[in-house]
Amino acid sequence: MTPDSEQQLIRLASDNTSIYQDAWQWFLDQGPSIAPVLIDGLDRSDLGSVAHWRILLLLREFALPSTLPAILKAFRQALETKNFIVLPGAMEALAVFKNDEALSALISVLQSGELDDVKHAAALLGDWGGDRAAGALIDLLEHRDAAVRKSAVKALSRINTAPVQEALRQHRDREQDPDVLGQMSSKPE
Repeated sequence: MTPDSEQQLIRLASDNTSIYQDAWQWFLDQGPSIAPVLIDGLDRSDLGSVAHWRILLLLREFALPSTLPAILKAFRQALETKNFIVLPGAMEALAVFKNDEALSALISVLQSGELDDVKHAAALLGDWGGDRAAGALIDLLEHRDAAVRKSAVKALSRINTAPVQEALRQHRDREQDPDVLGQMSSKPE
C-alpha cells in the first residue's frame, strides 16, 4: 500500500463531502488495479463502517470477479453483526455479480427480518430478474408488513414474466392494504 492509497482510504471515512468525494474520485481514477487496496481496507476496523460502505460501492463500480470473496465476507459480517451501514453497500456490490453465490446472498436478506434491508434486497432482486429471484419475491407477497409486500410487488413488476403476472393476479385477490393494491395497479418502472 502506498502512502497515497493509505491517505485516500482514510479520506473515504470523512464526514466532509468534498474530502470523501475527492477520495472516491481518486480511487475511480486509479482503475480496477486499485481493488486490492480497497479489499485490504475492508479488513481495517480503524476505517469504520462508513468507509467500508464506500469501499464496497467502489468495488461495485469495478465489478471484478476477483473481489467477490471479499464482498461476500463483508456482506456476511454485516448481516451477522447487523451493521446497517455496511450491509446496503455489500448488497449493492453483490448485485453486479450475476452468479448463484451472489443471488443466494441477496435472497438470504429476505429472511433477515430487518425491513429496510428486505425492501432493498427486493429492489435489487427485481433488477436481477430470473426465476429464482422471482420465486423469492413471490414468497414475500405473504410477508406480514405491507411495505415489504409493496416492495415485492414493485420488484416483481420489473421481472414481468407470465408466472409472475399470475402470482400477482392471485395475490391481488387476497391483498387488503390500499398502498400495495395501488402499487399493483401502477405501471412497472
